[in-house]
Amino acid sequence: MRTLHRLKLMSSPSLSDLGRSERSALDDRNNQQHRAGANATWNSIHNAVIAVFQRRDLGENELYVLNEGVRQLLKTELGSFFTEYLQNQLLTKGMVILRDKIHFYEGQKLLDSLAETWDFFFCDVLSMLQAIFYPVQGKEPSVRQLALLHFRNIITLNIKLDDALTRPRARVPPSIIQMLLILQGVHESKGVSGDYLKLESLVQKVVSPYLGTRGLISGDGSVAQSSCVLEKRLLRRWPRSSDSPAKNPVVRSKSYNIPMLTPVAEYDPESSAGAAVRRHSVCQMTSCAEEPDVCEDPSPPVCPETIVNQILESLDSDTEGIFIDFRRQHAPAELVE
Repeated sequence: MRTLHRLKLMSSPSLSDLGRSERSALDDRNNQQHRAGANATWNSIHNAVIAVFQRRDLGENELYVLNEGVRQLLKTELGSFFTEYLQNQLLTKGMVILRDKIHFYEGQKLLDSLAETWDFFFCDVLSMLQAIFYPVQGKEPSVRQLALLHFRNIITLNIKLDDALTRPRARVPPSIIQMLLILQGVHESKGVSGDYLKLESLVQKVVSPYLGTRGLISGDGSVAQSSCVLEKRLLRRWPRSSDSPAKNPVVRSKSYNIPMLTPVAEYDPESSAGAAVRRHSVCQMTSCAEEPDVCEDPSPPVCPETIVNQILESLDSDTEGIFIDFRRQHAPAELVE
């Protein structure tokens, strides 16, 4: 009987085991509820963003609810995947929606449709995306940067824009120029990429001359000057830190023996003595000789390269110092070192 009683006690769970199992079951239910709530929040954000790309307005107080949902998601384990989800799901789907409407257009029809698409994206979609994901502001890359990069890669570089811009009678809308200039100002964290160079090849078709990554590009597509030339010349002319320091420049000027203001004694004629000194005042003020006016003659324009060379040569022209010459017309001046 005692042996049987011991076997029953050993086979029956203890109170501590029962408590642990109940707590684990409760934690599992809470985790499942949190995941379900997070998934519901993700779905609401997804539907709202897609609705914005489809030109549908948000409901009343929906923006506030979306902001609170984003804040809650950032506090969960799903918050670390926010950037990946935003890029791979929301922005990609939204840009495909915009691209499919103009994907098969060509020529002037493509330019006009792309200009209208850009106006809608830049004025409505981009501002609404920044409003929805306002709690994410301050993190890099920003929502604005991600949205512009996806517009560049999915729409601008995946349509026949190059052919439309090179047509002889192409009328480029101002919105297209604005789009290309704004997109070329957005850079990726990894540096200059192949997509960025493709975008620059489009910018140079509407902006001439254009100073890009490869240099100064003229209207015919030829590279006039590499953008690294000025940097190389500055490095070649600028003294290195290891070199011996140059002697300090000496500023030489001419001093005056006669003061600038010459006082004169005035006498009171009504005085009985006839020689009473009344006061002192300024008789004359000598001024420095002014330089003659330089009249500008209509000379041919000078290229920027020549101006840069002249500036760099002027830096190296005088190593002895700067001479300041104040000339007097009446009194001789002496040189002070």
